[in-house]
Amino acid sequence: MLSKLFKGELPLAATFWKFGVLGLIIIKLAVKLFEKLLSGYIPTGSIYNFFMYHFHPIYSSKMSIFWTLWYLSSLLILAAYSWNITFGVWRSANNYDKSIWLSFLAKVGILSLLFIIWSSIIITATRFLGF
Repeated sequence: MLSKLFKGELPLAATFWKFGVLGLIIIKLAVKLFEKLLSGYIPTGSIYNFFMYHFHPIYSSKMSIFWTLWYLSSLLILAAYSWNITFGVWRSANNYDKSIWLSFLAKVGILSLLFIIWSSIIITATRFLGF
């Protein structure tokens, strides 16, 4: 099913609303959840500062490493999913022959949603990661 999704062979409505909007929101919520769980174990407020100056492999909290791995993994999953769903919606919109306007709105909508999601993550991540 995922191969059909990314090839654009599923209907545009399902591709855009179920996998595009709902899928991206669920993954974004997972990223925020892992960020909040990690922030409880990072006393400095920055992952970079914590691991560069305060981290000790024996005396530091093992949960800080655990939640850091989950947070960074969820960011990578969001990046891969964003890339693939963009092409999936784009291809599905190209195959949609009922309305050129709905096809265009789906393309603009997925790009707008990705811009909103990634701009909020970049703003938060630059502060949280310490860049």
